[in-house]
Amino acid sequence: MTLENQTIKGPNLHKGQLRAVDLIKGPAKYITVVAPRQVGKTFLSLNALLYWSINEPKSVIFFCSPTYSQAKKPMEELYDAIQASGIVKSYNRSDFRIELQNGSVIHFKSTERADNLRGFTGTHMIVDESAYHQEGVWDSVLKPIMLVKGRKVLFISTPRGNNWFKKMYDLGQIEEYEDYASCRMHYSENPHLNLKELEEARRSLPEHIFKAEYEGSFTDSGQTVFDMSKIQTHSRYPTPKGKVFCGIDLGKQNDYTVATFIDAEGNIVDIYRANQQDWSMMTKEILERIRKWNATVEVEVNSIGDVIFEQIKKQWQDTHPFVTSNKSKNDIIEGLAVDLHDGTVKVPHEDLFDALWFELSIYEYQYSPKSRTLTYNAPSPFHDDTCMSLAIANHCRKEKKSLGTYAYLKRAGGNWS
Repeated sequence: MTLENQTIKGPNLHKGQLRAVDLIKGPAKYITVVAPRQVGKTFLSLNALLYWSINEPKSVIFFCSPTYSQAKKPMEELYDAIQASGIVKSYNRSDFRIELQNGSVIHFKSTERADNLRGFTGTHMIVDESAYHQEGVWDSVLKPIMLVKGRKVLFISTPRGNNWFKKMYDLGQIEEYEDYASCRMHYSENPHLNLKELEEARRSLPEHIFKAEYEGSFTDSGQTVFDMSKIQTHSRYPTPKGKVFCGIDLGKQNDYTVATFIDAEGNIVDIYRANQQDWSMMTKEILERIRKWNATVEVEVNSIGDVIFEQIKKQWQDTHPFVTSNKSKNDIIEGLAVDLHDGTVKVPHEDLFDALWFELSIYEYQYSPKSRTLTYNAPSPFHDDTCMSLAIANHCRKEKKSLGTYAYLKRAGGNWS
């Protein structure tokens, strides 16, 4: 029996998935689905691939992921599900390609090296974890693939702030844009929801991260850590009030070495930033400012920091080590977020020191649902040196001053036929 003569019954889907299916089967070409964790995003995407490839023979379908590892896993899951069905003609693991008996071909691709996708033509596409693809990849590389023969494009992702994925969702909410449609799914619609994981995430994650990852909310901070609209600034460096504290983040290779000076009331009074200079010169210049402000100092002591810490300690006894681990880094970043958002810490205006403002605005988190852990970093290829220096200085301020308490971020403890 040929594939064209077979009747293949699709799976039973929950309400959120059915809402997305209605759009996929509807007239719009560009469909955006906000799919937070625990809603069956991958299951929906793989069934969309099968629906198109089976019902529209000789389709050329692209499943595009941000990384190669993210492309490999769904390919293997799809093949494992259909290999015994008789509908597969060939399976090429090295080329990330599945061909069906009816001539439809499914390519699993990554946009890590987006230029390698130039020149392809397709009929259907799924842009998996759309919000995590680099800005511009859709317009410059993926969209041209779909211009000539393209019929449907599904953008599906967990939100990542107000980036291009949010714009695609917004277009789908405007009636005048007939080629666009969008919807949301929510974990409460999934009858197979892992309540234990959900409650653990609710207890352990900061509120805005839980809302983005599990509720699909386009929060102002999104995947970024700091809400820039809440940060208080000063247009000139103020005169220190009380004791001054210094946090030093040491640059590696092309990174910057930064020393941030903050007073007892949370005002940044001075910032030193330099790179690609001799270590002895940078140490000398930092020590001059330490003496000027009579500062209590914390120095990151990982890697090269051990040596520099000892050099500074020999000349300034009020110098202390800060050992960076994932936990200690999370603590000081989350503490800084709280202090910035409630106005305890005030930073130089963007016009006064734009490097800090920029790094704060792009600083982001990555959440691993498997290990339920957070990591904080600047997105590649940007720096986070001024951000880390400020976080260490703020930690020093709270740890070393005789009065005051820590202020860490509170953790909220067959439908396809």
